[in-house]
Amino acid sequence: MSDCIKIKDLHLRSIVGINEWERREKQDILINVNLYTNLKKAGKTDNIKETIDYKTVKNEIINIIEGSSFFLIETMAHKIAELCIRKNGVKKVEVEVDKPGALRFARSVSVKLKMEWKTFVISIGSNIEPQRNIIEAINKIKKISDIKILKISNFLETSHINEHGEYDFSFPKFINGVLKIETFLEKDELEEKLYQIEKELGRKEKGSFSPRTIDLDIVLIKDSDENIKFFSKDIYERNFLYFLVIEVENDIGRFPIHTRENFIREIKSGLIKKVDLGVKAKDI
Repeated sequence: MSDCIKIKDLHLRSIVGINEWERREKQDILINVNLYTNLKKAGKTDNIKETIDYKTVKNEIINIIEGSSFFLIETMAHKIAELCIRKNGVKKVEVEVDKPGALRFARSVSVKLKMEWKTFVISIGSNIEPQRNIIEAINKIKKISDIKILKISNFLETSHINEHGEYDFSFPKFINGVLKIETFLEKDELEEKLYQIEKELGRKEKGSFSPRTIDLDIVLIKDSDENIKFFSKDIYERNFLYFLVIEVENDIGRFPIHTRENFIREIKSGLIKKVDLGVKAKDI
C-alpha cells in the first residue's frame, strides 16, 4: 500500500532513559509517523471523514509521550504504533523515535518500528471430542484482543494420517477446518497464544501424531500488501486442507498446489466427508 500520511518531526519532551539523571528531567524526543491507508476516496470527495484525522492522532501521541515516563525509546515507539494501528482505516504504521544527544559523539539514537494488519489462515482439527473442542477453541480465539475472525470454512471429517503420510484407520477420525483472521500481532505472538489454547484444551505434545484434543497451526500469512507466504507443509501434502483454505482465502487459487479431481476422488471414496458443526463466522 503506497498511500501514506506522514507526521514529520514531532518535537516532544518526556522522561526517558535508565540513568538516574535521565529520570529527573524531561528530554527532547523527535517522532516521525507514517500511516498507510487508502486516500483515494478522500481525494475524490474532499471529506475529512474519508481519511485519518492526523490532528487527533498528533494530540493522542502527545498525551501518551508527555503524560508518561519510559525507560526505553523502543517502548515509546511501540505505544505510538499500537495507538495508530487501531485507528479505523490504518493498514500499516511505521514509527521512528529519535533521542538527540543519547550517545556521546553521535547526533542522536533512533529506533524504527512497524506494525501492520495481516491476514492469517489457521488450521483447526481434533479427533478427541472434536465438536466440543473445536467450538471451544474458536471461542477462545475470539476472546484474544486485537484479533478479528473474518471467515470459517466448512468442516471435513478425515481419516487419520500417520507420520509417513498414509491413512491409518486404527485411530479415531479427525474433524478439520480453517479460520481466517485479521490481527496486527506478529507470527510468534500469535503462535504463543494458539499454543496456550492447545494446552488449556488438554493438548499434551505438539508435533505428535497420536490422537489430540485440538491442533492449531498457522497455514499462511497475507500482509498489508497482499503478499502470501505459506508456513505449513500440510497444505502441500493434504489436498483437503488446500481446498478448505480456498474457501476462506480465494487468492491462493493462483497457487495450483492440488487438483480438484483428487479431492473429489477422496470424497467419493469416503476418506473425506463434510460435517456440520453448526458454527460459522456470522455466529461469532
